[in-house]
Amino acid sequence: MDRQTLRDWVHRYNDLGLPGLSNRVPPGSKPRLSPEQQAEVAKMVREGPAFSEHGVVRWRRVDLSRVIEARFSVRLA
Repeated sequence: MDRQTLRDWVHRYNDLGLPGLSNRVPPGSKPRLSPEQQAEVAKMVREGPAFSEHGVVRWRRVDLSRVIEARFSVRLA
């Protein structure tokens, strides 16, 4: 253990007590879609694609990514 790690632990213990020493989950990246957009995508997935509109008979990730980019201007990997 290096000195910096020990120092960080001491500060966490002094600030939060024993629970401060437990592992914390990092926040992760910010969602690219708003909650409203996520709800709309979830509804679209539940209803399934319309062949006349989307050109597919079942959703694949690449198809959903294409629709999301066209509708919300958000590019997903």
